Amino acid sequence: MNSKVAFIIGSVVGVGIGVAGTYSYFKDKYEKLAEEDFNSRRVFDEDKKDEPVEPVVEKTADSRTVDKPSIAAYSAILQKEGYVNYSDMQDKKQKQEIAVDRPYVIQPSDFGEFDDYEKISLTYTADGVLLDDMNEIVDDIEETVGEDSLEHFGEYEDDSVYVRNDAKKCDYEILLDQRNYQEIFETHPHRTEM
Repeated sequence: MNSKVAFIIGSVVGVGIGVAGTYSYFKDKYEKLAEEDFNSRRVFDEDKKDEPVEPVVEKTADSRTVDKPSIAAYSAILQKEGYVNYSDMQDKKQKQEIAVDRPYVIQPSDFGEFDDYEKISLTYTADGVLLDDMNEIVDDIEETVGEDSLEHFGEYEDDSVYVRNDAKKCDYEILLDQRNYQEIFETHPHRTEM
């Protein structure tokens, strides 16, 4: 029994010495490698300090160089175009306080967002006529929904565009109708009440 105990103790001591020796060997080896790497990087960095720094220039696909405008230039463009950053607003009240002087396209989820805004449904025909819910022609498209809003079909939904007019306090839903105005007029002529 003593020989078995001596063998186990000897094995454990041998493994312990082997682990300690291996640890010490690899620790020294990798410390030397890290120090060499650090020194080579320091020499490289010192060499780089002497070289002049060139400005960042973007190359396009046809290898022409293009200077990028500054952030201030981008900001000026955004302000000139009338963009409003709604993501910084705390609630809908702040969003409502910033009124835009012309109608603008909104996301479908924003339609009817404000309780004090009237919700109006309009129809835009294939021949470019804008009709109200009574199939009467909307005379002043620019004042009501803006001419450019009629070019946004397919942006959010294929057959509808949603427009907000802060001046009139209205949200407009403009539905695209593939028929011409004449076809709609023939199927739903104007009715007068007596």
